[in-house]
Amino acid sequence: MVNYRRKLQAEIVGKINTMQKTIRLLSLGLVLALFSLPACSAVGQPTPALSPEQSPVSTPTIAVTLTPPAFITPTADLPQGIHVTFWHPWTGALADWLEAASAKFNQSNQWGITVDLQIHADDLVLNEDIASGAAEGVLPDIVAAPGAYLRAWYEDGLPLRDLAPYVDSSAVGWSASQVNTLLPVFWKADLAGSVRLGLPAYRIGNYLFYNRSWARDLGFEERPQSSQEFRDQACAAAKANLADEITLNNGTGGWVYSTDSLAMFSWLKAFVGDNLAANDMVNFQAEGAQIAMEYLYDLYNQDCAWTGKQPTPYQYFSDRYALFYSGTSRDIFLQERENQAGGSQDDWELIAYPSDQFRPVIWVDGYSYALLGTDEDKALAGWLFLRYLLETENQAALVEATGALPLSNSVISALSDFRSDHPAWGQALENLAMAQPLPANPSWLAAQAVSSDLAWQLKFLASKETIPGLLSEAQTILQER
Repeated sequence: MVNYRRKLQAEIVGKINTMQKTIRLLSLGLVLALFSLPACSAVGQPTPALSPEQSPVSTPTIAVTLTPPAFITPTADLPQGIHVTFWHPWTGALADWLEAASAKFNQSNQWGITVDLQIHADDLVLNEDIASGAAEGVLPDIVAAPGAYLRAWYEDGLPLRDLAPYVDSSAVGWSASQVNTLLPVFWKADLAGSVRLGLPAYRIGNYLFYNRSWARDLGFEERPQSSQEFRDQACAAAKANLADEITLNNGTGGWVYSTDSLAMFSWLKAFVGDNLAANDMVNFQAEGAQIAMEYLYDLYNQDCAWTGKQPTPYQYFSDRYALFYSGTSRDIFLQERENQAGGSQDDWELIAYPSDQFRPVIWVDGYSYALLGTDEDKALAGWLFLRYLLETENQAALVEATGALPLSNSVISALSDFRSDHPAWGQALENLAMAQPLPANPSWLAAQAVSSDLAWQLKFLASKETIPGLLSEAQTILQER
């Protein structure tokens, strides 16, 4: 197994190197910015609404792949009174749901299992604590983490258990019909070859929020199906706000420009397709990437995309300062709250990023459950708890608390009233057939940081001629990480 004390030292050096490389990329953008000012200035009007929880992301260090330990096939036999620890990085409604579910399980399970929850602040802290725990020989029995983290820990030689024997067990597993009700886009995401590293725990989708009512008022009856249709609608909204009698909304109207990494990934994939990632490594110089960057550059410099001063887009969207913004399914509740507070009666929905040559883009990501350790009884106890969390009733409660995407068709069936009460959530489900999971590959964590930098710098470029150099520099930095 990897010497984790040395690994932690290497991670510190790696973070220093990463900072230096990021400075190089930012420096290029700042030099280019000296030649011109951005065409769109920031616009600020409404009081900001509450922002959703955001978690920083770190890039785990990858060591030599080791053979995972062999575990026995689980059985139904289990001693009474086992305690298991569960580490997670969740806060807010998601943490509250887990707390309530674990309390109910602890009080009622027939084996006397006790699950001890430990919150680890955020993704970054959880990753660091797992590394420290491995070095000290103290790891949790259960963990909830992004799929890329699970893959990195597995490749580092941590004792992540293959969950396939538990799923397939006649004593404690799931029937074929239970497995088949799980949505494939979520169920297949945690496989490493034939090894099942995790179970889906919590999933969100990355969408464009779209004001259908305002689009109809602008003369558009259909949602945009191509990049040109998206541009036409965004630019029409910008022109409408510039032409009305309200001066505060001048310079607004189209898409709220986003530097979020998955927003940039979505636009890149819309123009590049599956060539965006070759062998699970992002290629910022793939055919179509330059066209995507030029498209976004033109949107921004033609005032069809704009930057607001407020940290969240909810009130901009409610007040028709934005026809589109990039968000996730967890933003639905916040947008509903803002529309209600502002008295907006507009119909709105979540749509995919349009593509001209490839299928529309919806990335889905989130967290997965995994089991760690070599103690067979604790592992079986942990599995029984995870099986409980994934029961339809508990998953329905999770969706109702957080606005997460349902993991199975059985959960969808149980949420008919919720779907009626939250039509945007229901419409988001209709697009899941085209959704794709974000690759559970550690290299994508580094690529997300670079893509966010690209989106930020694009606003400050003097001309489109500098885009190829920017993409080349981004690729160099990614390869060096």
